[in-house]
Amino acid sequence: MAMVLDFFVSKFMTATANMMEAEIFKVLGVDKEIKALQERLGTINDYLQQAEQKRHRNDEVDIWVRKLKDVMYDADDVIDLCMIEGGKLLKAQALSGDEDEITSFEEIGIKLVNKCDGLPLAIKAIGGVLYQKNKAKWEEILESDAWNMDKIKEELRPLYLSYEDLPSSLKQCFLYCSLYPQKNMYSKEIVQFWVAEGLIMDEQNNLRRDLPTEKEKTMEDIGEEIYRELLCRNLLEVNVNMDLSKDFFSMHDHFRSLGAHLMREEGILYRHGREFKVDDNVKIRRLSISCMGPQLVLPAQILRQACLRTLILMDSPKTNMIEDSALQALPCLRVLDLSKTSIEKIPDCIGDLLHLRYLDLDGTNIHEIPTSIGNLVNLQSLDISECKFLERLPVSITKLHNLRWLDMRECPLLTHVPKGIGKLEKFYNLQGIVVGQNDSASEEGCDLEELKNLSMLRILCIVRLERAEGGASALANKPFLKHLTLAWMQPDEEEEEDPNGGDEDAKADEEANGDGKEDEDVNNDMGDGKDDGSGQRNETEEAEDTSTGSEDENEETENEEKVWSEEQISKAERICNEMAQPSSTLVHLLFHTYPGRQFPSWMSSSSLAEYFPNLTYLSLLHLPCCTELPPLGTLPQLKYLNIVMAWAITAIGSQFLGSRSSAFPKLQVLQFEGMPAWEEWTFNGTPLAMKLFPSLRECSIIDCPKLRALPDGLHRVANLNELFLELTYELGEIDNLTLADRLAVSYVRGLKKISNIQSLRFLWVDNCPNLQCVENLGMLQHLTVICSEKIEQLPQWLPGLIEQHNNTASTHRSLRKLEMQCNLQLLKKCLEGNENWDIIKQIPNVKVQTYSGQEYMRYTKDPYNYDAKIPSN
Repeated sequence: MAMVLDFFVSKFMTATANMMEAEIFKVLGVDKEIKALQERLGTINDYLQQAEQKRHRNDEVDIWVRKLKDVMYDADDVIDLCMIEGGKLLKAQALSGDEDEITSFEEIGIKLVNKCDGLPLAIKAIGGVLYQKNKAKWEEILESDAWNMDKIKEELRPLYLSYEDLPSSLKQCFLYCSLYPQKNMYSKEIVQFWVAEGLIMDEQNNLRRDLPTEKEKTMEDIGEEIYRELLCRNLLEVNVNMDLSKDFFSMHDHFRSLGAHLMREEGILYRHGREFKVDDNVKIRRLSISCMGPQLVLPAQILRQACLRTLILMDSPKTNMIEDSALQALPCLRVLDLSKTSIEKIPDCIGDLLHLRYLDLDGTNIHEIPTSIGNLVNLQSLDISECKFLERLPVSITKLHNLRWLDMRECPLLTHVPKGIGKLEKFYNLQGIVVGQNDSASEEGCDLEELKNLSMLRILCIVRLERAEGGASALANKPFLKHLTLAWMQPDEEEEEDPNGGDEDAKADEEANGDGKEDEDVNNDMGDGKDDGSGQRNETEEAEDTSTGSEDENEETENEEKVWSEEQISKAERICNEMAQPSSTLVHLLFHTYPGRQFPSWMSSSSLAEYFPNLTYLSLLHLPCCTELPPLGTLPQLKYLNIVMAWAITAIGSQFLGSRSSAFPKLQVLQFEGMPAWEEWTFNGTPLAMKLFPSLRECSIIDCPKLRALPDGLHRVANLNELFLELTYELGEIDNLTLADRLAVSYVRGLKKISNIQSLRFLWVDNCPNLQCVENLGMLQHLTVICSEKIEQLPQWLPGLIEQHNNTASTHRSLRKLEMQCNLQLLKKCLEGNENWDIIKQIPNVKVQTYSGQEYMRYTKDPYNYDAKIPSN
């Protein structure tokens, strides 16, 4: 990655100014040298911005800049070592405009579009530069020399302009993203990389203990702002339909190419096995390797230069060994990412990497972490999530006083966390913290008391809360807390389940960001259906088995409740209340396997809106005993609500909405799943003046077999776009909805009628054998039907719906497309000239196929086109 010099020099000037007042450097006796260095940096800094621009046209300037960067990197390492050694010495000693103006903007804009050759990405990028800029800035961009830079590919030049407009601090962070070729990167993880590499200035400045710090931003907070700014400038992309929180992002290939070009002298993406083509005079500081073999092997040039700061292994699941010599050759390493490899052992010499700040072992096969990790005094981030074979953490982990990020989720063999973890008071993110220890553990585990002093936390995930003896006000004094997960484990699962929240916890995190929100079949193409070789779908067989299992589900529910004793139920309620009410800053909240019958007082209060004015994402996963939901409709900022496996809920009524003028005013996504006892959902008693779900765009109800009807007042939900119903066996009718886009019904065996949804555009009907009538869908454009494997005739409601379509004036006919999956016998009846042909040929675009997609008929009316693939026998 290309170092942006004026950022680094400014950073060092700030650092040296603070050094002159820091006791550490007086102890070292280098205060005069530091002062001289500061003066020289000030002289150099005046020339740097011009040098950065001229280096793309002048080779001599380029060589000078490159040498200066080497000096800056060396200085960064020296300061690091000074901090370490100085710390030891201290410890030893002390223990808008008018119409004409708008027209002129338009003229410049047209010229800029022409320079972009009409490419959408380039236009979007330039738009990010020009947003809220004056006319002079627009003209400056139009006349920029960057349009003519020979060393940058023509299609990348508009993108370079958007990069050049960034402040130095953002340039550093943007370029670092290009080291990762995969899609859907996690923003909070990339922020940790930026922090580890020193790309973010810490406003709290650890060298200045005399400055107030409580209200100032952490480096992670600043990194989050940088990330959001890169999104606003269109340099990074998110899918807002799948990720409401915008926490997962990707980088367009063209921007990655630009980043690769700009960082070519310092960072490289390298595929193992290919020739490593780098000039010997170029010092590689950052290396991302893909497709590594069983053993980590670094290019000879990397080992010889010994100046690597970042090492990332990508797409290397076969890598299972890393030799001592590999780490010993990387003394300057700050970032080491070995995630998703098969590495089984980390060399003890990792403790010698004194500059290391970020260590990612996520998803590896390690069994233990070396005790020497306690020597990594600069380590800030440690990710050991999904380490399926990790059994214990070394006690030395409690020596890592700079640790800010520790993720231990989904480590099924990890039974406890060493006592003393609460001494590490810089934690920003602490996930998967295991309460207590097994009876067989030789070491004492931590309890909730250890969390009391961790006042800087933004993210906290506590698991195995059934072991807690007291709440210890563990959630008090956390004024910045934004993400909170509280998880218990069923008593009979202790020996066989993941003590760290398991896969459901990870799924909940994804869902809370908007992932996994709808039935996959709704989004898949018609050819994506599964086939077992006989033309019958396995999913159908599974669903039919499920459809006869209501009694079994009731028995499971009863058994589930019996698992928890009265003592355990009341204890869970007591612990939650004793932990104290979380901070009003909370944005994400997840309850997992909460066994209480009632929610804690801070969740069920009528003052819920005042307690949690910022709560945006709420997931309630597995509530075995809870009989009533809190008044969640009063939460003013709630956008996403997911309720899964609420076994004991039988009815949801007006208490769920609360008593304010608007119920769920900001909610966009509402999901109910796996609620076998739920029979009734009503809005009875709510005033007509109350606004119901005014922002709701998607609602899904899955595997709620006893739910008899949708609430009568659902037609008052004015902005609903999508409704998904699956395995809701008793639901008999869907009508009178203001549903704007999509209705999907799957395995709703009791459904008889769908009617009066005038604005509906897309209807998906999957295995609803008793459906008799579908009518008054005046704007329906696209119909998908999946028939039961046993049906050899068109569904009885389909001819009537098509007839309604034909009886409409031709200028108002909306139904344009019919797709159907069925068995081979029914497909043959739909072929041209056969018994169903006269019915389906009236639809302009038709596709009928078997479940495998191997046999099909395709037809378009205008212009006429017919194509069929059917076995001759």
